[in-house]
Parts: sequence; C-alpha cells; structure tokens
Amino acid sequence: MLLIIESFLTEDFVTLRIKLAIVAIMWLLVAIAISLDLVSGWRKAKERGEVRTSYGLRRTVTKAVLYYALMLFAFMFDCIGMFFYAEPYVTLIAAGFLIFIEAKSILEKAHDKDKKRFGRSIEELTTILENKDDLIKGITDIVKKQLENNEENEKD
Repeated sequence: MLLIIESFLTEDFVTLRIKLAIVAIMWLLVAIAISLDLVSGWRKAKERGEVRTSYGLRRTVTKAVLYYALMLFAFMFDCIGMFFYAEPYVTLIAAGFLIFIEAKSILEKAHDKDKKRFGRSIEELTTILENKDDLIKGITDIVKKQLENNEENEKD
C-alpha cells in the first residue's frame, strides 16, 4: 500500500504501473506453474490407472490459496520496502520459490510415487502377518495408519 501512496504523492504513475505489472506477471507465472502441476498430476494418475477424484482438485485449490496468501504477504513486504529498495524483490523471490516447488513436483517421477505406495503395501502386509492370530486387530491398525496418513496429506 505504501508503494501506491508514494506513487500517488509523487505523481509517478509510470513507475507504479511498471512495478504493479512486474507483480502481476509474477502472480500469473505462479498460476501457470500450479496449472502445469495439476495437468501433470492428472496425467500421471491416468497413466497409473488411478481414479481421479475431487480430492486431488481440492488439494490444488488449497495449495493455490496458500500460495497466493504467500504472494500477497510478499507484495505487502514490497510495498513497505519500496521506501528502501526500488523493485519488488520479495515478490520475485517468493514467486521463484513457488515456481521451483511446482517444477520439482512436475519432474518427480511417477515410479517414485509408486515405490512409496509399494512400501506402504509391504508395511500393511507385515502388520497383517504380525497379527494373523487377531486379523481384526491387524486390519484396524492398517485403517488407523491410513487415516493418519490422510490427515497428514490434508495438512500438506
């Protein structure tokens, strides 16, 4: 907000437009990165034969809300910082960080996710075998672990 106030007071609307354009471009690049990750995840799930549900889409919406909250805070820091530095550096850094995260997610190989899932299946089999005398207890333990994992994934 200080950026806007300073530009109005000095009547420097050209600089204001340029700085806001830089911020808008960074926000747009983050949106493109989120969209690319969504499309990539959808495609990877389809290749693995997984059912694509609204759960993944909800996670993308949640992620977008968190990312844009970070971008808004970065913009506010830049508004304050414009008295000390000329460009929206905090927004540029935040956008770069978020785009890096999305690029890493896109480049993450699907078989790495399959390995994690396979490891979980082995753990579940081990739990059942350890509790073969009490099959209900083994299944209950597996369901509890899956519920805990789902809760952790929703937090991420």
